[in-house]
Order: sequence, then structure tokens, then C-alpha cells
Amino acid sequence: MGTATVRADVGKLIGTMYDAACGEGDWPQLDSAGLSGPQWQELLPHLQRALCLQQRLRETQLASHCALAALDVMGAAVLVLDANLGLRFATPAGHALHAAQLAHAVPPDLARAVRLVIAGAGGAPQCQSLRLARKQQAPLALTVTPLADCQPACALLIARDPAKTSTSVPALRQLFDLTQAEALVGKALAQGATIEEIAARCGISVNTVKTHLHHTYLKTDTRRQGELIALIHGATAPLAHLDA
Repeated sequence: MGTATVRADVGKLIGTMYDAACGEGDWPQLDSAGLSGPQWQELLPHLQRALCLQQRLRETQLASHCALAALDVMGAAVLVLDANLGLRFATPAGHALHAAQLAHAVPPDLARAVRLVIAGAGGAPQCQSLRLARKQQAPLALTVTPLADCQPACALLIARDPAKTSTSVPALRQLFDLTQAEALVGKALAQGATIEEIAARCGISVNTVKTHLHHTYLKTDTRRQGELIALIHGATAPLAHLDA
């Protein structure tokens, strides 16, 4: 029997007992258990507390699921490290990163960053950014920041792969009401292509690309390519792997 099934059964049991104690339900084992009405009433405050705790547990679990789902959408590997560089928590991607590169030896610059943010956790919030080298792959971009209200004091490590950051065409269309062609032009610009390269890649004229770009400026309230590119990266980069 799984943990979720056990929790559900316990929840039903507490609810049934609470109804019986309030006189609103049937508890078939009432007589065989040798409990009288007044004795059930004595249980009532404890059952109320159990129901409150159960509700708080559900809310905490929901918050945890939402947070992990958000991290998955952003494509981030997340780890929590203590001052001794011990692993306290990790998402699945974080566990994979730890096993591949951090389990045997933490790079000195990362160890220094973790200890620095933990040492300054009681004062002004600090954040450290660095790169983690990988064999035959582009370095990972790391952000290390203090983890609030954690005992012992720990650092939150977020790792992202810049090489996998792209732009979501569906998100561009939905956010700025762009056509498919306009969104594709915006994506290509955000990835560093020139107008001429976009025209050649899409099999259209340079003037057509400029027309799509002009419409995109109007819809996004931007005036220059640099301004548009910055807007696109800020709005859609975390949603890269949701692209169609």
C-alpha cells in the first residue's frame, strides 16, 4: 500500500471519528470500543487539531509540488548545500548534477561561494554567480544564494545550461499577439540571426522580414532590435523547453 493511500485512509478515519464525536455520524465500533458519548466529546478537541494539521499538510504538499513544477518548467537543477558542502536536498536534475560533478569533489570556487553566502546569511542577502566547467560541453551558469529560515544554515544552488536557453514561439504568440511568422522572426533575432540570415533561412525577402519586424515592434511597444531582443529573452527564456 502506497504512502498516498495510507494518508487518504487516515484522513477518512479522522473525519469519520470527528463526525461521530459531533453526533453527526455513525461509528460502528463505538459500543465495542467501550466509549460513551461523553468520552467521545473529550476526543473532539484532539480530532479538531488532527483535521487542522491534515489540512496544513495538504497545503504544504501543494506548495512543494508547485515549486518543484515551476523549477522543472524553468529547466533548472536545484540543490541545497550546507556549510560542509553536504547535500541536503535536490530536485531530480539536481541529483543528476551532484552525482555527475559534485559528489566526489566540489570545485574550489563553488565551495567558496557556498560558504560566503552562508556566512553572510544573517546580514544583507548576498548572491554569487559563477560557471561550472563540464567536459565537452558549455559551462553551466550557477547562482548561489542564502536559503532563508533553514537550520543548519544552507545555500540554495541553481544551475542552468545557457546552451539550452532558446525562445518559445507559442509563448511569443500568446504574450504579444504575434503571428507565426512574426514570432519566428523574433525568435531568430533573439538567437543572434541577422535580417538577411532570417530571410535566407525562411525563403522570404529581406523586405518581408522587415515588415514582420515592424509589426512586432508595434505589438511589443519596442523601437529597436536590441530592445526587442531584451524583451523576448526576459519574457520567454525560462519557458524554453515548452516550445513546439
